[in-house]
Amino acid sequence: MSLCFHSPVPADRAAAAAAANSVRAMENDAAFVNLYLLREKYGTELCVSGGMLFRRYHSGIRAGCYGFPIGNGDLRAAVSLLAADADERGIPLRLTLLTKAQCEQLEALFPGQFAVEPMTDYTEYLYLQENLAALRGSRYHGKRNHIAQFWRGCPEAYIQPLIAENADIAVGIAEQWLAARSNPDDSSLRYELSCIREAAANWDALHLTGLLLYDGANPIGMTVVSEISAGVFDIHFEKVIPAHPHAWPVVVNEMAKCLAGAAYLNREEDLGERGMRSSKQSYRPDLLNEKYTALRRGKEL
Repeated sequence: MSLCFHSPVPADRAAAAAAANSVRAMENDAAFVNLYLLREKYGTELCVSGGMLFRRYHSGIRAGCYGFPIGNGDLRAAVSLLAADADERGIPLRLTLLTKAQCEQLEALFPGQFAVEPMTDYTEYLYLQENLAALRGSRYHGKRNHIAQFWRGCPEAYIQPLIAENADIAVGIAEQWLAARSNPDDSSLRYELSCIREAAANWDALHLTGLLLYDGANPIGMTVVSEISAGVFDIHFEKVIPAHPHAWPVVVNEMAKCLAGAAYLNREEDLGERGMRSSKQSYRPDLLNEKYTALRRGKEL
């Protein structure tokens, strides 16, 4: 049996989501929205077979790598299928963005056959929904102050659900955010904007949700979210127009309140950026999801 990989299309969402849900995946690279929106950046291809989601990558920092198979199928057989695919392509079998638990599963099935290394700057920040929604205690004192300052300074502010019919407003906020930066022509930021536009164009097909924050008639903030697996949500995009700095924690807090049925919110990695790392740490993560690569040592499993 060989794996038939193809570039992700929105119609793949249900099967990919079912595989992620069967193991309650929490990692953002298991979110179908990321597989779809970032398909060109990483040359992503996927295959769903035997209850397992398989991923391989051809571009960027993931070039020549595979994702860890996820789902309720035979994991040993699934890894063996990836090994056969790598052999056919004449490349080493290298798995990327593995969680610590996945590394342990791999070692249990194939003792000593994979060399594992940590991926610096790719640790994901996960938060209990109830903590971001309530912001209780001294550790969130600063966030509560910023939120209070926002509502005092913007008494006409309100939130609105982000849906397909108003998704273009979220795009407009992202465009204003980028235009106000010192590096608006940065290729990674331009690519992110293109992803936000594509998300808006495929809103319902990707099962996205989110919110808009208004100051009177003016939209000033937005966030875009999808469910990775039951009760685990990925925060894909958060943007606030620079003139409203106190609005950032408002967007985070209000989105958490809207996801009342969630257990965890994955706010993704910081990619080594100091400002992003400081921001994510300031919300006091409840779980740090470290990532690893695993390289097959020999030719056989």
